[in-house]
Amino acid sequence: MHAHNRCQYIIDDTTRSKVKIPQAGSRYCDKMTFCLGLSERRNSQNYINGIRLPSFIEKKMLEDLVDFPLQEDDLFVVTYPKSGTVWTLHLTTLIRNTSNAARSEHLVEQSMVWLEREGKEAGLALPSPRRFASHLPYHMVPGGAPARSLAKYIYVARNPKDVAVSFYYHLLRMKSIGNLEWDEFFEMFISGRTMFGPWFDHVLEWWQNKDAENILFLRYEDMKRDLPGAVRSISQFMGYDLDQATIESIAEQSSFENMKANPMANPDNSKYANHFKEDAGSFMRKGVIGDWKNHFSEEQSARFDAEFARRMAGSGLELASY
Repeated sequence: MHAHNRCQYIIDDTTRSKVKIPQAGSRYCDKMTFCLGLSERRNSQNYINGIRLPSFIEKKMLEDLVDFPLQEDDLFVVTYPKSGTVWTLHLTTLIRNTSNAARSEHLVEQSMVWLEREGKEAGLALPSPRRFASHLPYHMVPGGAPARSLAKYIYVARNPKDVAVSFYYHLLRMKSIGNLEWDEFFEMFISGRTMFGPWFDHVLEWWQNKDAENILFLRYEDMKRDLPGAVRSISQFMGYDLDQATIESIAEQSSFENMKANPMANPDNSKYANHFKEDAGSFMRKGVIGDWKNHFSEEQSARFDAEFARRMAGSGLELASY
């Protein structure tokens, strides 16, 4: 390990690239300790089964969820963070409440449970048909392997470069994070040191099981380009036969602009809002395709493309498809 100004470097095991670790006492130390969890600080971070998880997720809680009893009418919405989770939850809320499809009457979070955050008892107390949200990797989702489960799963994947940018700004909004520079976060993301582990592993495991009858694998970008088509696919997967007028109404309510303006759909009003800085701006920042071009340098883009090609080789999932 070599000293350089206020930072030290390690060689990341995954990418073989140099990753900076701030020295104690530097202005980056506290925030990087929170976000990175690199090898020197690994013992002080919340690693469970080799995956970096938020501190509120406890190993005992996950162990209790391994045999969580699932039902045929259970629905999971699963994503890597910042990949359209709230958007998809909003869509499924309106689809399940087609009699009230002209409006949202309840916060999205009031009709679903994050099992890894709220625990087994909260899930068991939820009335059927139950709806769960999760950022956990495929092999850690409550109730066992999804492809062999009674439940249904909607998984949404997003261009990882846009995920990285959205994740970066999400962290900047958190009270527990100080100043965080984009170049530093890029190294965290490409090396898989962010919460919920490497993007590559997370998406690939779900992609490899996408042909299971109870798994619907969607792309964020396809949803943006044809939202009514996405509503139709999701509703049919959920067992609903909606007419075109209802589909169009749900799609209209679920545009980025309308969700941001709707206090029942915007997470700024959620019970978790106290984790964010008061002047941090809205949870719903842009919701666009291609914002990564405003942040990635040419060198970073080339490195990420090479890493994607290496990690996803033979999978059939191409970066160009995003």
